[in-house]
Formats: sequence, C-alpha cells, structure tokens
Amino acid sequence: MPVVEGDGVVYGKFDGTEVTIDGETHSLIRDNDILVKFTGGSLTVDSVEAVNDGILVYVETREQEETSGGLLLASTNDNSRRPTTGVVTKVGPGRMAESGDLIPMSVEVGDQVKFMDFAGNEVKIGDKEYSVVQMTEIYAKF
Repeated sequence: MPVVEGDGVVYGKFDGTEVTIDGETHSLIRDNDILVKFTGGSLTVDSVEAVNDGILVYVETREQEETSGGLLLASTNDNSRRPTTGVVTKVGPGRMAESGDLIPMSVEVGDQVKFMDFAGNEVKIGDKEYSVVQMTEIYAKF
C-alpha cells in the first residue's frame, strides 16, 4: 500500500466510490488510482511524492503557438494539444512484479521525457501544470 493514514492523495476525477460512515462522506479508492500523495496538509512540490511507477512531469503549457511562417495560432480548449514532453520532477519507487520484486524506474529527477499522447493525468500544483504518467507510457528520455 503506497499510503498510510493521514496522507493526502490526488486521484482521478472519475475514480473512487463515495460512502457515508457515521454521517461523514468518504471515498474508497484503489491504490492504483492514486496519482500522487502528499504530507503536511497541503499539496506543494516539496510535499508531493509519486507512488508505484508514477512519474510527476512538469509540462509547459502554451497559450499560443507560432507556425513556421510566423502565423500565431491561439490555443484550443480541447485536449487535442496537451503537452507530451516535460521534465521529471518526482519518481515513484517502481512497480511490483508478480514475483514480489520491485521493478526499478528508468528515469530520474531532471530527465527530459517524451510520453504518449493523451497519457497520464493533469495535476496543478500551485500555479504550475504537471502530468502524472506511468513508466510504461514514457517513449524516450533525453
């Protein structure tokens, strides 16, 4: 289990099941649905940790894009232009193999990576955009 009692977690928008216990609403979440965990009560870059084979990647979002001819194109509101490259900010410990051995990660903090289109989940920490991707979604590091 990648978390302990008291940890804060970020999970996907459609993940989890709400239950009410003693008048309080809780969410039941599978450990594979946890994107990142954090301690200290607030989500910051310093307090966040990637879990399992998750990788927190800082991605730069573009408000406008320039074509080779110098024409400026405004960004669209759909996800067709989500960034697919970025800088590794946090790396989880790795995925557990069926044998019980930990499969080591192939990236380190500071690596530039290219990942699959539409891979991962967007997470905003402070005023910066990040993507949480799995190791299997990484195409290349450079």
